[in-house]
Amino acid sequence: MAKDMTSLDNNTRDLLAASLSWADRFWDEAMGLLWSPGNIADLDHPDASGSHTVRDSAWYALGLLLRNAPGDTERAIRIVDTVLRYQFDEPGQPYHGTFYRTPEEPHPPLAAVEWQHYDPNWREFIMTTIDIILSEYEKRLPAPLLQKIDAAMARAVEGALARRLNAGYTNIALMNAYMMCFAGRRLGHPVWVEAGERMAREIYGLFERYHAFEEYNSPTYYGVDAYALALWRAYEVSPVLRDLGSDMERLLWADIARYYHAELRNICGPWDRSYGMDMRRYVAVIGEWIWLITGKDRAPLPDLDRPFAHAHDFLFAPLVAILGAMVPAEARAHFAAFQGERAVEQVISDSPRRVATAWLSKTLMLGAEHTSGARWGSSQFHPLTVHWRVGPDDVGWIRLRHREPVDVHAGANRLDVTGRGELIFQVSAAGARTEMIQPGLWRLPGLTAHITTDAQAMVRSMEEYIEIRYPADAGRTVEMTLETEG
Repeated sequence: MAKDMTSLDNNTRDLLAASLSWADRFWDEAMGLLWSPGNIADLDHPDASGSHTVRDSAWYALGLLLRNAPGDTERAIRIVDTVLRYQFDEPGQPYHGTFYRTPEEPHPPLAAVEWQHYDPNWREFIMTTIDIILSEYEKRLPAPLLQKIDAAMARAVEGALARRLNAGYTNIALMNAYMMCFAGRRLGHPVWVEAGERMAREIYGLFERYHAFEEYNSPTYYGVDAYALALWRAYEVSPVLRDLGSDMERLLWADIARYYHAELRNICGPWDRSYGMDMRRYVAVIGEWIWLITGKDRAPLPDLDRPFAHAHDFLFAPLVAILGAMVPAEARAHFAAFQGERAVEQVISDSPRRVATAWLSKTLMLGAEHTSGARWGSSQFHPLTVHWRVGPDDVGWIRLRHREPVDVHAGANRLDVTGRGELIFQVSAAGARTEMIQPGLWRLPGLTAHITTDAQAMVRSMEEYIEIRYPADAGRTVEMTLETEG
């Protein structure tokens, strides 16, 4: 029986209703798609690019079918039909079978560059969403649309096979395995099922040694991992996916719980990929899953009545709502209340050896990652993070920015850093001022940090944070210890 609003519990209904009522405001009747909310959704100052969103409109269509209010099915059908028109049908091109990100972007040029001219991951995001629509609501879709969907499914698989996706690209690989198996079963191609099951085994092979994904501890992409693993268990496309997925889903939630601080409403670092520092200020997909467990008021999500960052990911909520979270009881307790002071240590991989460490106390979280000098800096990689309580109901944070590799270890109230080249610390806390940063001592609101290093600091105030820069020539080793007291 197809899922509807009556089949959802209260928390899940609340999440779905909040997402859809928010998304309804971006609907463009003339285009048959949602306007893009932009990175920061502000209805009083909409996205200046004036573009529509293809992938996120598919998520909205699923939500409409689940809500099933008057007119919802008709709108959903129109969206799916429109989305399919923006799929590339160009065999031999690297973007074959994926989709335009927005109708307003130009066609990829000759020698198109991945990520710059097209996004290959739209195949998996959009087609797994349509797979759910078929599994739940196929009887409500017209026959001509079903024919278009089947053709689009075949194109997506063709393009995905040509891409030769790496199983270590966890969130996409998990979706890819499901997409391949679903398409193979539906369209009668056993070789596609075999490819999907082979991908699943490769993912599990990487995971099983240390029970860790290559994309480790990502507030956004752990949410996508949870989605894909929920797909593996929710719909019978392959016994291989069902059996391997149940093990990974259980262990993933156990790992997330170790890093989660219910009072600070954040996941402790280190983060291999993150789009923000405070989940109370931006949408991280894992926060939507936690809403199912805790309800809105305790979920690590921003105030939805005010502008918030990474806004488009709130459109992901229908996928979360229709699948539901299967969280072990011991892990569930961590999302309800802080479960006490603890140290975390997790080997991620051996080649190179990567180890995550973290320290969580009542008002403080420290996160660190040691990569054996193999990981260079990027905007999404956070090998050093600090979060702490500021005042009665706020959170301060510190992150490290770097270009050359750094290795960091977290212990009780302590971070040890060994890096090469310049190290830049960004500090955000209500009431923080540059004069609070002195050589060897940072006296911040709610946190004091003692700094030991031979490097000389340069301090300046930026718009959103204080920047503490430790200049060093490229290749020069810089060592530092940061000891905290709250």
